[in-house]
Amino acid sequence: MRIAINALSAVAGGGVTYLNQLFKYLSEIDRKNDYLIITTKKGDGVLVANYRNFQVLSFKFPSISPVFRIFWEQFYLWYILKKNRVTILYAPANIGLIFSSIPTVLMIQTVAPFYPEMIRNQNIYYRLKFNLLRLLTTFSIKKAKKIIFISERARKEVSLQYDLKEEDTLLIYHGRSLHFRPNLDGDHLQEIKRKYNLNQFILYVSNIYRYKNFLELVQAFSIIKDKIPSNIKLALVGKSFDEQYTKLLKTFVQEKGMNDRIIFFGHVSYEELPYFYALCKLFVYPSTCENCPNILIEAMACGTPILASYMEPMPEVCRDAAIYFDPFNPQDIAEKIQTLLLDKDALEKLKQHSLQRARCFDWEDTARRTLQAFEECI
Repeated sequence: MRIAINALSAVAGGGVTYLNQLFKYLSEIDRKNDYLIITTKKGDGVLVANYRNFQVLSFKFPSISPVFRIFWEQFYLWYILKKNRVTILYAPANIGLIFSSIPTVLMIQTVAPFYPEMIRNQNIYYRLKFNLLRLLTTFSIKKAKKIIFISERARKEVSLQYDLKEEDTLLIYHGRSLHFRPNLDGDHLQEIKRKYNLNQFILYVSNIYRYKNFLELVQAFSIIKDKIPSNIKLALVGKSFDEQYTKLLKTFVQEKGMNDRIIFFGHVSYEELPYFYALCKLFVYPSTCENCPNILIEAMACGTPILASYMEPMPEVCRDAAIYFDPFNPQDIAEKIQTLLLDKDALEKLKQHSLQRARCFDWEDTARRTLQAFEECI
């Protein structure tokens, strides 16, 4: 088979992590099929696909804007696939080719388009984006031969909504990268600690969107900042994708006099992230709309104690490796943080549960089951 993987939307975050791991393990377990990676000039800089049976085609036009990408995808990509004699298309970001007859395996990467209430709370740009994504996802689901879900919660809800047959759907969790582990190099750990001036801190890693509930976490920290040791800070790691929301966060921090307690680190490289997980006292994850959050798997693989939103799929992913809170209630978040910080035994127990739960997520298994989905389409 000649399998094309549509990586046009992967330029940052979990989408890049997923594809890089998938490429790595597919290259190891599958030597008989050829892979054609379709990406943009931006994606070409972050995706790693230099394997024997992989070929990368990168294009400038789709990287101009999401609108240009969708237009190019629907009206030109089919020609590229036909020219390269593609057998199967894998579309891992919700959107397949609506006007093409090429057999397609679709992955539901984001469930955001299926939650109108969440969409209404976004700014105009993201409301338009998510509604368009919902429309295109609907058409793509109807065209797909197989649909991969990365959480049971998404599989159940979307299957019910679109009356999908069970044999046409698969549940395939993301894996854990061996890059994230508890036994990190001690010298490098101290180097990262000095570089970022890390001492005692609570950590949240996520790109900044409204549905990630940064504001509720910041408000929770303001409630307990004088009730916990003054040297404990809140570290926020992630790139802003909503400047208006980020400005709101920073204004609140300034008004509460917390500029020295809440640190916006912005983007931190993938190579340095494990050291943040390893150094933090506690990882807090208040997001309200996820599918299979790589970040939680990474944190567990490092043996990090976790507090997380009680909204699915966080409990599905973490199980007993986290304590859960109401992500819309800053008081509840604050109380859970304060209680856990003062309970060393509970922190140690969560560390052990994190390591145990992380072993359930394996990238080789992810790649093997994804390859099986490709083969079942022929």
